[in-house]
Amino acid sequence: MLPGMQPGALDAAVAALVTARRSRTRIAALPPGSNPASLAEAHAAQDATVAALGDRVAGWKVAITPQHEVMRGVILGSCLFPSPASIPAKDVPLLGIEGEIGFLFARPLPPRAAEYGPDDVAAASIAVVGIEIVASRFTDYAGTPLLDRTADCMSNGAYILGTRRHDWRGTDLSQLEATLCINGTIVVRKTAGHPTGDPIIPAVALANALRNSTGIATGQLITTGTYTGLNFASPGDRIAITFTGFGTAEVTITR
Repeated sequence: MLPGMQPGALDAAVAALVTARRSRTRIAALPPGSNPASLAEAHAAQDATVAALGDRVAGWKVAITPQHEVMRGVILGSCLFPSPASIPAKDVPLLGIEGEIGFLFARPLPPRAAEYGPDDVAAASIAVVGIEIVASRFTDYAGTPLLDRTADCMSNGAYILGTRRHDWRGTDLSQLEATLCINGTIVVRKTAGHPTGDPIIPAVALANALRNSTGIATGQLITTGTYTGLNFASPGDRIAITFTGFGTAEVTITR
């Protein structure tokens, strides 16, 4: 339990999130008094939920808060799929869709005292085109406090791994053109749409946050945020993301 948390608060939050995932049902809110009050508490609830589920940490999604804190959400091994994927709609309630670039680590970045830099992350990783399916264990996603959603693995439902680019280091990832299609219709097409400009920025930030604890193991993934904004799909939809000249990923949401 972290300083400031009430006895039993972490256990109550974890029990609610684990039950929601296992039963594939959504909850209105965390139990009274169990809401995380800080990013550290939200991460602690998230980590305890992953441990209780008995799943592996396949990677993380990451965002930088307005307060310059590193917010991360575990991507479970059971939620990582190769493209083209097929995923039942009941497994990913909300069906938010984001086109992303992630970094798949070909060698580890272990815990250490010295900071990692962009060159360290680049040398250790393969760039990968991805589709994140944003899913929530809460019935009111938009109305749920951000820290509660962070405890829920930052609302990750699934991640689809598309084209892998070993040769990505010569590409300006900040200027990629991204096209998101649903059932063959273009929903979003934009250039330079990443929220931090260059996706290596949040990847480096997370690598440095993790160097004080677990580090990053070979085979783990960091995905860095959407180039296409948050869009929504429906059961039966076919979704494709294309980064022009770089690669693609595809997923079908089955009814």
